[in-house]
Amino acid sequence: MDTQTYKIIRALCDYLEGLFFGFCIVTLLALLIYIFYKKRELRTFINYTVLVAKNLAIFYFVIYAISLCIYYTSKEFEFFEGRAVGPYAWAYWMMLLRPLVFCALLQLFWLKKIATKMRYVALITFLVLIVSLFSGSIFEKFVIITASYHRDVFMGESQFNTDILIIIVSYIIEKSVLFSALVFVSWAIFKNKKLE
Repeated sequence: MDTQTYKIIRALCDYLEGLFFGFCIVTLLALLIYIFYKKRELRTFINYTVLVAKNLAIFYFVIYAISLCIYYTSKEFEFFEGRAVGPYAWAYWMMLLRPLVFCALLQLFWLKKIATKMRYVALITFLVLIVSLFSGSIFEKFVIITASYHRDVFMGESQFNTDILIIIVSYIIEKSVLFSALVFVSWAIFKNKKLE
């Protein structure tokens, strides 16, 4: 199945999964700093990260449901039978249900008791980080980098190659900056409204 619509939707899903990874990194760092300094601005920033993440999760769920509908109404639905049962069915169902799990986790932030307590925010953010690490694009990058390093594709050096570290750090910085920019834009739009 090589329809242009499906490719665009899958690219959008991968981009949004990267933003959720950025949400986790940015929120956990902000929570860590908040523990030491207790500044009101950090609390506001954390509240806005939660607001952006829970709304992005709804958007992501809709896009993911559309991509599933397109995929399973195509001719490739025959592959579903081979993947849904058998010795590796657990991996297929984990891949299929993983996005729904972290969307459901982020929807817990609609409960005021959970969204206002920093320990619950930290717990849910950490769980979303663990689930998002197993996303297709992030896990695929990890497999490619480790397999390339193992096969000695990187220049044949016996010592640790800094290119791998640069790739990983640049990915984390890129997603964190993109999510932070999204949070600051939403803060600029909604700064006159009280969140709590």
